[in-house]
Amino acid sequence: MIGNSDAHGSFSYRISPTFNVALGKWFTPGLGLRLQYSGYEARGFRKGPGSFARGTADQWGYYKQKFHYMNLHGDVMFNLNALFAGYNSKRVYEVIPYLGAGFTHSYSGSTKSQALAVNFGIINKFRLSNALDVNLELGSMMVQNKFDRELGGKHDFDGVLSATVGVTYHFKARGFNRPVTPKQLISEAELRGLRDRMNDLSAENRNLRDELAKGPKVVTKEIVGESRILPYSVFFVIGSSEVSTREIFNIATVAEAMKSDRDMKVRIIGYADSATGTPALNERLSKARAQAVADVLVKKHNIDANRIVVEGRGGVDKLDPIYLNRQARIEIID
Repeated sequence: MIGNSDAHGSFSYRISPTFNVALGKWFTPGLGLRLQYSGYEARGFRKGPGSFARGTADQWGYYKQKFHYMNLHGDVMFNLNALFAGYNSKRVYEVIPYLGAGFTHSYSGSTKSQALAVNFGIINKFRLSNALDVNLELGSMMVQNKFDRELGGKHDFDGVLSATVGVTYHFKARGFNRPVTPKQLISEAELRGLRDRMNDLSAENRNLRDELAKGPKVVTKEIVGESRILPYSVFFVIGSSEVSTREIFNIATVAEAMKSDRDMKVRIIGYADSATGTPALNERLSKARAQAVADVLVKKHNIDANRIVVEGRGGVDKLDPIYLNRQARIEIID
């Protein structure tokens, strides 16, 4: 414990037991939230008799303090390994700093006190299995000066430094699904068939132009098929709205169809998977994915933006496995 007068007493007396109980969720591999109860007992010293004082004064007039407390706080957690090295469900060790705020309740008998607190620290996580981790948490709580009910002195705050060891249990479903690239979702045979069809249509158009150029003979022939590539899905990795190089290449086929049919308009509908992220985050992510595909058509292929409608539908779970829902779907507007 760190208070106004605690430095005047022995360090060993100021060490006391504490325990933590928390419930939280990782919304992305690198960002999580938790609600934690911390506390139990605090020991320190105060100048003169008063709240939480125990026994008699020492030769300098300081009394021992001993009281119970609780600290209920919410924390934002940052998994540095996942943020900088990517998600890996098998990683043995991870370091997780956190920052949060809450309030404290100090009490002993009928004497009580409430104060606001700021919490920060580092969790060292050691993986035992998919369900269990062992954690060494080094934490600190900075709290208003009335925490130990001794006001004044050289500090504007009281504090508690702690080191705790415990376990974390991960409720199902555990972890995050690894993204699957579109190569695994669209077979090479389908791509070859699509390319062959487009090549046939191009050859057919060339033949018609050659016949018309030979004379006044009117040739009537219905050309269909350019739009058969639609609807088309563009897939994304978890938490991202960046269009991959592979998908940029595939979107070129859609752009060619729109250039061939100047009247074609499309609607791009973005989705996120409902298994990860909050509804508000998924709403923004789905709109960003649809806009990213539209930007490829407009900026890379010079398609008129007025021919494109962009929508975001938020998080869904229509498709199984769940990663198939991380997509933007391109449809023709009738």
